[in-house]
Amino acid sequence: MGLFTYRFIEGLTQAEKLARRQALDNYGLAAQLSDLLPVVLILLYRLAKWVVQERVEGSSNGEYAAVPSSPVMKRRREEGVRDWSVRKRRLQWWLGEDVVVAGHVYGQRDQWIVGVVWLVWLVVLSVKDTGEDYLHLTKRFGIVAVSQYPLQYLLSLKSLNPFCYLLKSSHEQVNRWHRVSARVTTALLFIHGGLYLNFYIQNNRLYRLGVPIVLAGVIAFVSLNLMLTTALRPIRHFSYRLFFITHLLLAIAIPFLILFHAAPARSFMIQTLLVFFVDLISRKMDTVTGHAKFESIPGTNLIKLTAAIPHGKMNRFRGHPGSHIYLSIPAAARATFHDPTSISHLLFEFLFNPFTVASAGGEGGGESELTLIARHNGGPMTSALGHYAVLAKSAASSSSSSRALNNSAIPDARNEGRVPLHIEGPYGSVTHFPNFGLFDRVLLIAGGVGATFAVPVYKAVLSENPSAKVQLVWSVRTAGDATWALLREGLMSDENVQIYVTGVTEGRTRGGVWDQQQEGEAEGSGAEGTEMSRMFRRRSGSTGGGSGGSGTGRFTSLHNRQRPDLRRVVDDVFRHGQDEKVAVVVCGPEEMGREVREYVGVWVRRGRGVWFHKEGFGF
Repeated sequence: MGLFTYRFIEGLTQAEKLARRQALDNYGLAAQLSDLLPVVLILLYRLAKWVVQERVEGSSNGEYAAVPSSPVMKRRREEGVRDWSVRKRRLQWWLGEDVVVAGHVYGQRDQWIVGVVWLVWLVVLSVKDTGEDYLHLTKRFGIVAVSQYPLQYLLSLKSLNPFCYLLKSSHEQVNRWHRVSARVTTALLFIHGGLYLNFYIQNNRLYRLGVPIVLAGVIAFVSLNLMLTTALRPIRHFSYRLFFITHLLLAIAIPFLILFHAAPARSFMIQTLLVFFVDLISRKMDTVTGHAKFESIPGTNLIKLTAAIPHGKMNRFRGHPGSHIYLSIPAAARATFHDPTSISHLLFEFLFNPFTVASAGGEGGGESELTLIARHNGGPMTSALGHYAVLAKSAASSSSSSRALNNSAIPDARNEGRVPLHIEGPYGSVTHFPNFGLFDRVLLIAGGVGATFAVPVYKAVLSENPSAKVQLVWSVRTAGDATWALLREGLMSDENVQIYVTGVTEGRTRGGVWDQQQEGEAEGSGAEGTEMSRMFRRRSGSTGGGSGGSGTGRFTSLHNRQRPDLRRVVDDVFRHGQDEKVAVVVCGPEEMGREVREYVGVWVRRGRGVWFHKEGFGF
């Protein structure tokens, strides 16, 4: 007995089988071509918007108006436009809200709406014109699902992503829809597999699951679910290496399995593999080797590395402050901490960790040097970087520099002890940021190493417009966490930079923060540590209250030793004028981003014009 009105039809003629095959191919092609529909609609919307703006500007700039505008009608038109803009902003903000279930975030509302609509559309294509043929329905779900694979892989590309160019968007923003496509495709394949399993059970054909052509499909389905599972936020946070290696290997294996499993899907899988390998080759060609030197920041678990790269590559980083790179360690550099024959040594071939570029040339480094700040959290990549920092410290403290270089086993000693690293990039949403000069006020909020993104953006805004009303609020757990930026990025005397040290107690450590012992270590580590420790002791003796501190307004709330009042920070920015346009950028822990968005949302719902961006990696 079939499913609902469907039944198992046996003994089809050759002509009927051919007709079913043609229908499957046609609907698979239709499903793939429909992937272009959202892009076409967006481009048509932009074209219509441009035409309207041209007509409005053309009519307003004309030398002669046949009928003078009535002040009353003009005011009504302006109010109508303003009312429409407010509603549009409120809708866009509502669509970007997180979907929270049992305290966990499961994407945003726009992803759910588009995902459900797209799933319904593909289900319609899977069911239409299948009649009562159960196997036709089963195969249709499969062909429609695999027709989405080229799109799914295109949306995930970092280097040659056509949707980034068409939509003028970044890889990070487009990748949101890659995840939606993956879940929709998995849902269709789940139905496909469930229908086939039901067919085997009811017809006593479970033995077919061991047939190689069927087994390949089963393995592909299990692999797809494994990819989705390891891509979940908790798994990514637990082990980025597990996520990345699983994702990379299965992304290559699944198309080959489907190629063997279903001959009609081969055209889609060939497209998928072509997309994957072309992008991989492009990324390899864009990767350069930078020779880096390492330094541990005293009193913290931060590692600073400065890598020299070719001048041509450096110009791209200068043009995109706040961009990030993908870092990998070549085999030659891994010889200091891994046996070349060990499994761990081999696994580093699959590790490409993202790091934000804290500085690109200029102050504190050479004209062709990138500065990265990494927090040592115990992962394999940051552990390796920490290993290099220890070796560099040992070499620096040795009485004989030549002897230190020879004994420390730092690779490429000819480059003054620098370690070769592979650097791929730049990437990031900053390439599509608006012109901040169009905003009346800009608020940048950073948490911890999130300042590696916020500080370059802050400096870029001021360099373009020194009189800009821009404010940087930075929350750190320890005083040492701020040394790399305050002393080397020229922020010490900047009245618009407010630093909150949330972990300082009366000379003691709370949660691993700066204490008297660490302070002493910093004083012995050089001028930077001495200046920072003196500054924080001086601020600890302040008695003034409020956010202004003791006169200068810098390093807000250091004397309170608590986290910043983000609601007050946001509200203070918006209270200056109802018609002011405000840009708010936040980079820090997920909780900080959600909190800031909640406070900004209050003003959006009041009709304020806001451009909001939350920077971060992962999902």
